[in-house]
Amino acid sequence: MPRAVLRPDRAALPVGVRVGSAPAVVVGHTAIDSAAAAATMEPRPATRPVRLELRHLRYFVAVAEELSFTRAAERLHIAQPPLSTQIRQLEEELGAQLFMREKRRVYLTQPGREMLERARAILAATAEAKEAVLRTATGETGELRLGYVPSAMFTEALPGVIRRFRKRFPRIQLYLHETPSVDQLYALHNRELDVGILRRPDMSIPAGVRMEEWYQAPLIAALPKGHRLAARDTLRIADLKDEPLILFPRQSGIGLYWRVVDLCVKAKFRPRVAHETRDYAVMIGLVSAGVGIALVPSDTQCIRLAGVTYRPVQGKDAVSAIQIAYRPDHGDEHVTHMLEALRAVRA
Repeated sequence: MPRAVLRPDRAALPVGVRVGSAPAVVVGHTAIDSAAAAATMEPRPATRPVRLELRHLRYFVAVAEELSFTRAAERLHIAQPPLSTQIRQLEEELGAQLFMREKRRVYLTQPGREMLERARAILAATAEAKEAVLRTATGETGELRLGYVPSAMFTEALPGVIRRFRKRFPRIQLYLHETPSVDQLYALHNRELDVGILRRPDMSIPAGVRMEEWYQAPLIAALPKGHRLAARDTLRIADLKDEPLILFPRQSGIGLYWRVVDLCVKAKFRPRVAHETRDYAVMIGLVSAGVGIALVPSDTQCIRLAGVTYRPVQGKDAVSAIQIAYRPDHGDEHVTHMLEALRAVRA
């Protein structure tokens, strides 16, 4: 039978081939539809994913720098045959020849030179990452989130701890958060803070949070100058029974509120609230303005206004304690370092 000749006209086309149909494959005298041909062909193997390991990169860099498998094997403290095998496997995985091999020496190809630059960068970045993680794990670097109530900064204790901590651990980023006591406890529970410096509020401590007393300061009365009680050397809580008092708002979560109310209740009266404020400086300013009397920690005397005088308050319960709060399961060396610094002051 004569061989078929492909022409634009329909009559010359082999049987089964149509103009405008899918491309055909002609085998001998027979035209086969490409879809059918594809179905009969052997499937091509999928490209293997590149599986590079750091050891491949270390071996490659050693050979590339020594330009000798023998010297590279000595440098790596391994036998030469396994090294050659690893390099061949690397080349197969990359699909590129990295070395030109001669009898006594090897040379880097252009892909090899490209690979050398990138392999060095990867190994350097890996070593740097390892060192950074180790420094963080041992508490040398990293970050720590410290919450505090504003009055704690009136003491020399907390500023001193922060100053020494920053000097000892300059590579730890210390984030300071001025936060009411209640909010600190919830933030510790949710792991949004690492350590809290606060006054114990009248509430249940959230699960997973531990508190320990750290610092005590006696309470004093801030009085307007010229007030009749200012003539006394010391005051009792009972002396404030009929006096207008400036307090923190109960809903503010400031722990000193409950302490003052508890002292008034024990003295058998309910405080007569003249004004509420969340800020110690504003509170002392209101005293200076004659609005009322405020019970504040003794460290607050650092706020000096011409119209204010301070007097000690009698009674062993007339103290304000600052607490350390943290999670015992923190598992963080940064937190351990901070707790040690705080406890050293307490001791």
